[in-house]
Amino acid sequence: MRIVTRSLRPLAALALSLLAVSACSDSNSPSGASMIPGKDLVQVDRFGLPAIATVFIPSNVKDAYNAGVPSTDRSTFRSYVVAGLTAFGHPSPGALADAVQPDIQPINTTMPSNFLNGRRLQDDVITAELGLIFGANTDLNDDHVDANDAPFLSAFPYLATPWTN
Repeated sequence: MRIVTRSLRPLAALALSLLAVSACSDSNSPSGASMIPGKDLVQVDRFGLPAIATVFIPSNVKDAYNAGVPSTDRSTFRSYVVAGLTAFGHPSPGALADAVQPDIQPINTTMPSNFLNGRRLQDDVITAELGLIFGANTDLNDDHVDANDAPFLSAFPYLATPWTN
C-alpha cells in the first residue's frame, strides 16, 4: 500500500494543479467561475508581478486594476507604468512597461526559471523588480529583505503556516 500511495502523490499534485489552473480565466463573470459548489468567487487582487500594482498603479484606480483582466493591462494601465518609469529616470520606460505587462506570471517549461519566466519560492521577486526599475542604483535596487522568517517545508504546501494576527 505504501508504494501505491507514494506513486499517487505526484498524480494527486498534478490533478490539484490542473484543477487550480482550470479555475483561472480571463473573465470576471461570477457565473461558472467558481470551482466550489454554491460559492461565487470574485477576484480582488492580482500579484503576478507584485511591484506593478504597488509601485505604478495609483490608489484611485487600484481596485479597477485588481479586478481587471490581464489582457487589458497595456491598453488601460500602461500609461501609469510608463509615467512611473519615466519619473524614475528609466532609459527605456515603454519597453520595460511592455515586458512587465500584462501583469501575469508566465512560465515556459523549456526555459530555466527566472524572474520573467516563472519563479522559485526562494527567488527574491521584489529585489529583481527593483533591479529592473532602478538598474545600477544600488541605493534603490534592493528591498534588503534577504530571508524568510521561517524555512520552506520539504513537502507541499512548502510554505510555513501564515501569520493569523
